[in-house]
Amino acid sequence: MEATIMKQLQKIVQQFPEEIAQMSKDSKGIYQSTDYKTMYREVQEAAAAFSSIGISRGETVGMIMDNRKEWLLCDMGLLSIGANDAPRGCDISSKILAHILGIPSCSTVVLENSHQLSKVLEVQADLPSLKQIIMIEAAEDETAAKASAYKLINWEDLMETGRKTLAESPSMIDEEIAKGQSEDTTTIIFTSGTTGIPKGVILCNRNYVYQVEAMLHVIDVTEKDTWLTILPVWHSFERVIQYVSALNGACLAYSKPVGKTLLTDLQSIQPTLFTAVPRLWDALYTGIYRNIKVKGPKAEKLFGIFLKIATKDEHYKRVLENRYPDYSGKAHPFLKLHALFGRLGTLPMRKLGDKLLFSKIVKKMFPKLRCGISGGGALQNMVDEFYSAVGIKVLEGYGLTESGPVISVRDENHPVVNTVGPVFVGTQVKVLDAEGRDLSPGERGVLHVKGPQVMKGYYNNPELTASVLSEDEWLDTGDIAVLSINDEITLVGRAKDTIVLLGGENVEPVPLESKLKESSYIDNAVVLGQDKKFLSALIIPDFDALEEYAKENNVMYENRTLIGEAPELVELINKEVADLVSPSNGFSSFERIYQFSIIQNHFEVGRELSAKMELLRPKIYEMYKKEIENLLNR
Repeated sequence: MEATIMKQLQKIVQQFPEEIAQMSKDSKGIYQSTDYKTMYREVQEAAAAFSSIGISRGETVGMIMDNRKEWLLCDMGLLSIGANDAPRGCDISSKILAHILGIPSCSTVVLENSHQLSKVLEVQADLPSLKQIIMIEAAEDETAAKASAYKLINWEDLMETGRKTLAESPSMIDEEIAKGQSEDTTTIIFTSGTTGIPKGVILCNRNYVYQVEAMLHVIDVTEKDTWLTILPVWHSFERVIQYVSALNGACLAYSKPVGKTLLTDLQSIQPTLFTAVPRLWDALYTGIYRNIKVKGPKAEKLFGIFLKIATKDEHYKRVLENRYPDYSGKAHPFLKLHALFGRLGTLPMRKLGDKLLFSKIVKKMFPKLRCGISGGGALQNMVDEFYSAVGIKVLEGYGLTESGPVISVRDENHPVVNTVGPVFVGTQVKVLDAEGRDLSPGERGVLHVKGPQVMKGYYNNPELTASVLSEDEWLDTGDIAVLSINDEITLVGRAKDTIVLLGGENVEPVPLESKLKESSYIDNAVVLGQDKKFLSALIIPDFDALEEYAKENNVMYENRTLIGEAPELVELINKEVADLVSPSNGFSSFERIYQFSIIQNHFEVGRELSAKMELLRPKIYEMYKKEIENLLNR
């Protein structure tokens, strides 16, 4: 593997010039293919174009767009001349956009459409360094007229400039690529969240090239593979998949995580590899069950019987193949003997179920799929078991933006369940207790990681960097984990307050809770949602305010203790929650709180609150375990 992304791409282009690199839809929604030699020429044209408008080595360019072929052309065009990007998707708010472009003082930004240009105009005063804007889709006349302070450049015009520049100096971009170094910055990815200023994670060529090579130890990626790409490409997880594909000669096909679109594209593209967040795997699982149910009670019952047998057979198979995490190193011959005899009964029935039912599901949804990868959050055990039973291989992986992001992925040829796989070759991990002592396999503590994929640090924030990255380059992940004797990771929870939703979105609960407490009717709140589809909350009302409201509006309630159960007051709280945590207040759609439970007593210092009046979250989770379970399982 070469030292930089672009040097490795050059090598791949020489090896596989005619292989398909990208498949993207045209204006009619029909997939069009681009081979490697054509893609590389377009990358060179983009690089020459960027150079012609003054973008230089080491410069950071903003990139605000969703999944499309131009994203990779822009990214690799910038890397070719030693520049880098600060990316985000089109769902960005103008406030966060101002941070992402303002913190690294971007003088240039690439925008997908007029809507993104409007956001820039909203925060124009906060972007004194911004001078020129490249529009992938031409700006609407009215919006363009308001952007007179900037030099607006249409993508097609820019690419034409690149073609002319390259014609005059054919070797200029190859010469620039040759100057590239492994420590050159590739990107500054700003982590999501609404607490203060977003953190800019600096990742370099070394981080990505290492992961591209390390991935091959667990998943055999070749020029014969096609990835269906649906996750936001600016996310660290999807970005590394782009490189894993392109730098190994595979094909990237762009789709969207939208029901009918995705299912149609799965049939059309028939990918061999497919990456998704747990929420999508869950949605596909739910869709399969819905289709079975439509066929009637008999079909549903038959499916349930065969699924139960297949699940049991898969368990026996895992025991025989040592595909459960081993924490002790002690052999269990009797378990294997039991599994061996058990399969005599389950295997024939599983084969029958596969012939009658499961193979049809696989053929319809994933006719050529070798394996799928789940990342960005915990895959639910029930969903994981289902896919294994019906014969769809889903490999769970783990990482965080600060680790580039991949730390581990289950091995395609030996997937150990109840883990997120073995750590990458060349990566070190350790689990520490609260006092910083190393723990043995099977013991629970905070996971620390050291490896070539770990970030350089947070952009212009040495203090914050030092809080998670030690002097000897060990990264504190903040995740609670258990290691097997083979360095397979089992995640148990999070030491941090950050909530990771089933779709992979990171949510900081504190600003949401603070916003909710702005209501005169809410005394306190606890936001919940780890590994769930959406956020929920425990609401502690201000009983005096609710009682006053009830009197003024003739609301009947049994007594002060149960005042929060009155339907009119529940609706009042519901309106307060919806109004406060809303897009108009700067919150993203995934930060909305979809359901809540009202706690009928005040939080007290020494019980639910610390001396500083901060929430004692672990204590609250234990004290209100029943209420939380009822809320999250609605």
